[in-house]
Amino acid sequence: MRSLTFWLVTLLFSVSAWATEAFSEEPLALNNITVRICGTTAYPPVSWVTPGGRVEGVNAMIVHALLKPLGISVDDQQDSNWQRCLKEVELGNVDIMTGFRNEVRSEYMVFLETPIVREDINLFYPASKPLVFNDWEGLSGKRVGVLMGDSFGDRVDSALAKYLRLEWVSSQHQNLLKLADHRLDAVPMGKLSGQLLINAFGLTGQIDSVATDVSDYWYVAISKRSPLMQWLPRLNSELKALLSDPKLIPLWMKQQRSMYLQSTAEETSGQDIP
Repeated sequence: MRSLTFWLVTLLFSVSAWATEAFSEEPLALNNITVRICGTTAYPPVSWVTPGGRVEGVNAMIVHALLKPLGISVDDQQDSNWQRCLKEVELGNVDIMTGFRNEVRSEYMVFLETPIVREDINLFYPASKPLVFNDWEGLSGKRVGVLMGDSFGDRVDSALAKYLRLEWVSSQHQNLLKLADHRLDAVPMGKLSGQLLINAFGLTGQIDSVATDVSDYWYVAISKRSPLMQWLPRLNSELKALLSDPKLIPLWMKQQRSMYLQSTAEETSGQDIP
């Protein structure tokens, strides 16, 4: 009888210890991981990269604010362009990024449910050669510069490839210089970020823009190979709570705009502005 009692006590103790370990596994695991983030360099103040290689922008601030309370460390150093960033997410070398949703990206990443920022896409053109936008087919044959890795949604991506003469570049700065030199007819990019880039690089008055039919949201996305996949429900819940404050995004947009202009001014100080 005593051996049976001893055996039962031992079994209960073992089950209790296992349960305690199981329920404490998530916070322990979260507190002991470092994740990598990358982003597009061409959409300030939403997403950009400093000259020193640090991922910045409202989106990066959201990611830090989302993960820091969970005890997750974030490696935000990036030495690649946007296209390579996406490839690194696909390979699982980068855990988290932000961008528009499309079918191709959904094959290797999962987008969190709550959108971050709405982005209106304009068509930028040389000011001396204005364009009228009715639809993408109406621009057939135009020379259009596109940032490598950029997506404007499946419908528009398909139209761009079908009707337009695309020239792929690694930086939006290249696109703007080509527009100013009339080597391109148009460049699709964010309305706010495009104008900010034009001002930052001294091209005000040389480039103008017109609205298109593209307006979509930026989302936080997790690589399907990232350990963060285990906590998708929690991350969705935390992000929804974080973005419930309507004052947060406008405040951070203002801060990031100032940071970008200051960073650009320092980088071009003493140089000839094109």
